[in-house]
Amino acid sequence: MTKQGMEEILALVKYKDWSFHVEERGDHLFMQVRFPDPDLVTGAVETQHGRKWILSKFMTRSEVVTTAFKAVLTAEEHEVREKFRYRKRMVFGPHFDVEALHEVAGRLDLRDDPKSVAVD
Repeated sequence: MTKQGMEEILALVKYKDWSFHVEERGDHLFMQVRFPDPDLVTGAVETQHGRKWILSKFMTRSEVVTTAFKAVLTAEEHEVREKFRYRKRMVFGPHFDVEALHEVAGRLDLRDDPKSVAVD
């Protein structure tokens, strides 16, 4: 399937005021959702971009639409993680440094159970 063929299929997909962008880089095609939303840092409404999803030139129409659906679900989860707060802080944020997460990974909140074991 060509870039134009994928764009034609994605033009038929509707979700909120979001759009689907297809980009070709060398032999690879990528799809990305784009939508207006306040910037996490500045608060200014800007076009936000979801992660890039690799598309195969051999995909079927159903696979393209399913990938668009997965892109929306993933972007929405990202937004929920940014907006969910506990004690005024983002605790499940998608932008946390993996090394910082690793530092707290052993700090578990377990019920008082003599059988429970700390995880390394």
